[in-house]
Amino acid sequence: MSVGIDIVLPFGYNFWEVMYMGRAKIMVSIPEELLTEIDRTAQEEHRSRSEFFREAVRLYLQVRKVRSIPSQDPRVQQAVAIQDALAQQDTLKDWNSIAEIRRWREKR
Repeated sequence: MSVGIDIVLPFGYNFWEVMYMGRAKIMVSIPEELLTEIDRTAQEEHRSRSEFFREAVRLYLQVRKVRSIPSQDPRVQQAVAIQDALAQQDTLKDWNSIAEIRRWREKR
């Protein structure tokens, strides 16, 4: 059984022009030793240099977005959850944490 696929191209464009629509070429200056490492890593991962850079930029932007909103950082969420759990277990409801910290600082 064979399946046929019809590709309809916009009038006046060939297949390769359509494949590259929405992409921009950029020029970046990189030290030779860094480029050598990038090329070696890309080759090990069976990626093109362009694919390597696209993925690196995608990951950087994801990390940057998470870091820009601390409450969305999983480590912050975990720390808050731990603090909330400890607060629920607290039997010293009248304890003044600010006063305690000040006493601790004065002793140092």
